[in-house]
Amino acid sequence: MKPLTLLFLLVTVLAVSACETNDNGNNDVQVRTVPVETVTITPDRFDDFIRISGSVEAINDAVISAEVNGQVRNIADRGQRFNRGEVVARIDDRIFRANVESARAAFEFAQDTFERLQPLYADSIVSTQDFRGASTERDAARAQLDQAEKALEDTEIRAPFAGRVEERMVRTGELINAGMPVVRLVNTERVRVRAGVPERYSGQITEGSEARISLRSYSGGEFDTRVTYAGNVIDSDRRTFPVEIEMRNPERVIKPEMVVNVRLKRRSIENAVIIPRTAIIRDERSESVFVAREGENGLQAELVEIRTGSAAGPVIEIVEGLEEGDQVIVAGASNLSIGDRLNVISNESSTERAERLQRQDRPVVTFD
Repeated sequence: MKPLTLLFLLVTVLAVSACETNDNGNNDVQVRTVPVETVTITPDRFDDFIRISGSVEAINDAVISAEVNGQVRNIADRGQRFNRGEVVARIDDRIFRANVESARAAFEFAQDTFERLQPLYADSIVSTQDFRGASTERDAARAQLDQAEKALEDTEIRAPFAGRVEERMVRTGELINAGMPVVRLVNTERVRVRAGVPERYSGQITEGSEARISLRSYSGGEFDTRVTYAGNVIDSDRRTFPVEIEMRNPERVIKPEMVVNVRLKRRSIENAVIIPRTAIIRDERSESVFVAREGENGLQAELVEIRTGSAAGPVIEIVEGLEEGDQVIVAGASNLSIGDRLNVISNESSTERAERLQRQDRPVVTFD
């Protein structure tokens, strides 16, 4: 027992000695140094966008159907391009040509009869009833000829607009009836993006609002355009109203049925303070950020309470708590405590950081 007693007494003496050393201030308290990244607040214009998803459709996209019955003589291949009015498919026209010749002969006979009776009717040689009968037969024959010529015209199925054949519904040699789909013709040089906007933005998103479109499956940047249609009716299930955005697509990069990211501009805020959303520390009562301030040991961490405004993707507006020139810690804050010495490994302006984050951004829900 004696060796244990001596060991206990030795530990106790050392502990008391250590406490006395700290109380007398003979040893400095160690202040840890934490590496961080910061942004220097530079107020700038902040464009407040809402973010939604949309789907693409071609403005000119039609399934072209036959207007007469018959056998398909030839039809365009998929991928072929046509100008407006060019023939994409032909139906056997032999019967229709014969019908036109028959109708033309009937009309010429009726016209000749009418012309022979006209002077006789003027001289009261033929009755009014006979003359009117000849006139009616001529008009009926003219109508029959027009109908036969129209049917002959319809044996050539023409493109209603310039486009590309994307689907063929029939093959050469098949018998088809009037109304049967033949080809699908699509022109993607102009496309329309359709989306639903939450009803709370109904007073802010209107026709003419700025829009930016980016493709989820293509890293080609954003396309700047404007809202061409904003609906006045709310979808009762989704609580959204429809918007449409028409845009040029000369490279045909955007394809129908694609899902795209849509950013719609609500407003612009001048001289706004913007920081990354990840820099904010939240608890049940407040929101705060760590700011680098000069202290006894150089730059030190100070916790500053803030009030936030609108958020757009990875950045958020600060309406109270920060001023121009403040250095906000945006990386490394999770390891910080108040008073820690800071080793700033990188610094940039808040504007530069915001622009970089927005270029790398992926769609998120925007909120107030």
